[in-house]
Amino acid sequence: MLLRAVMIVALASCASDSLPAGGVCQATSDCDTGLSCLDVAQINGTSCMVVGKTCTTTCTDDTSCSALGANFKCFATCTTEKVCGKVASP
Repeated sequence: MLLRAVMIVALASCASDSLPAGGVCQATSDCDTGLSCLDVAQINGTSCMVVGKTCTTTCTDDTSCSALGANFKCFATCTTEKVCGKVASP
């Protein structure tokens, strides 16, 4: 009985957790407040392919990503919109 109660509490807490900037998402409701679930693109020459979605914000340049952290830079997408993407730390 105690194990069942612990499992229910654990599942409930997991279900309500939202994702931080850089988290892989399926919908904006998965993300922390102020973030949207936006496309991440891979651009090769003239072709562009959406390779996933991440919790982030739109941007105009790297400086506009600074509120998300030092490891975020501004990247082009398959539309005219740009998004902040997390890069590996040095």
